[in-house]
Amino acid sequence: MRKFLCMVLTGAMIIGCLCTSAGATDELGAKTGELEATETITARATGNLDCTVKANSNVSVKPAFSMAAGETVRIRANYSPENASVDLGLVDSDGVYHYVNVTTGSIDKTIEVPENGSYTLMIRNKSSKSVVVTGIVGY
Repeated sequence: MRKFLCMVLTGAMIIGCLCTSAGATDELGAKTGELEATETITARATGNLDCTVKANSNVSVKPAFSMAAGETVRIRANYSPENASVDLGLVDSDGVYHYVNVTTGSIDKTIEVPENGSYTLMIRNKSSKSVVVTGIVGY
């Protein structure tokens, strides 16, 4: 009787594990109430941003990621010193830099990718002092 009960419970556990699916999405900017499909932005991945950019130089944040035309990348970050002029954006596979200039020490912007390809996040420090950047990038 004991062996039979163990076999039944083991079978139930196996079936439970095989029939369970998992998935995760992060909805950014979702409004409360009823949503239309155009009001939901789903991030495929999110990464932390924590780097120092030397004066008058730039840093590429690896790895590059593939994106389709029309997809977006949301950059939410802070940097110091706050009065520095910093460009944050994406470099495409042709070397074109799609960026937003910030001079307030804080950014929360979404950049739309113009064409299919591989993109790398890049931070350009246009000031004469090193800049420390921290934040989150969702794509």
